[in-house]
Amino acid sequence: MNKKTVIIIIIIVALISLFLIFYLRYKPIAVLGYHSFTMEKDSKDNLTINIDKFEEQLKYLKEHNYHTLTLNQLYEYKQGKRKLPLKSVLITMDDGYQSNYDLAFPLLKKYNMNAVVFYIGENVKKENSPYMTIDTIKKVKEEYKNIEIASHSYDLHKEGAIKQDKVAIKEDFKKMEEVINSKFFAYPYGAYNDNIIDVLKEEDYKLAFTFGPSTKHRKMYFFDNNYEIPRLNISNDMPLWKFILRLKLPF
Repeated sequence: MNKKTVIIIIIIVALISLFLIFYLRYKPIAVLGYHSFTMEKDSKDNLTINIDKFEEQLKYLKEHNYHTLTLNQLYEYKQGKRKLPLKSVLITMDDGYQSNYDLAFPLLKKYNMNAVVFYIGENVKKENSPYMTIDTIKKVKEEYKNIEIASHSYDLHKEGAIKQDKVAIKEDFKKMEEVINSKFFAYPYGAYNDNIIDVLKEEDYKLAFTFGPSTKHRKMYFFDNNYEIPRLNISNDMPLWKFILRLKLPF
């Protein structure tokens, strides 16, 4: 083996080693995005997951030693103050459906897993709706210590609502604080602009999560903007093999 070949091999080994060190330190994190759940086998709404499929996913996470994060753990990781297990995920649910409480929470407790619900504040005053009421939210805090409730805005979950000025957005945030006092946020419909990001920063929010296709539908990287954390949309038509593949892919 000549000197040139040895040098090339050393360089390749060094580059691979650096990549592995970087990957292990700044590994991408899968933030899993759910909405509602059902016992129906064939849900017409692709954002409504059959509960047996959800349990199948939880079983896979449990059997393969995945660690389910809390919001603060993810934030501390982003701040460089916490190291995370190699297999780490954050489970999120948007809107605050009653089916979260009835179907999903018991399974999360069964498998000893953490999750967060991004709740729409206006729903606390709605009766006979598909969403959790304020009484249910109180029960969640008592019965499920593994479940966090964070903000999905008070009343911005309407088409074009985030296009309001900063004064209106701040007023919405103040209303939400009367329902849920959290410094973590998920954008309604995954949409955001400079105004809402400015308000999040001014109000000292820690992380804000997007939702949607393209670059917003991938794993989170250590160097992602704290106010543009992407999530993976977990839909009802996603087979288990694809769910597993999304966990294993680096993006």
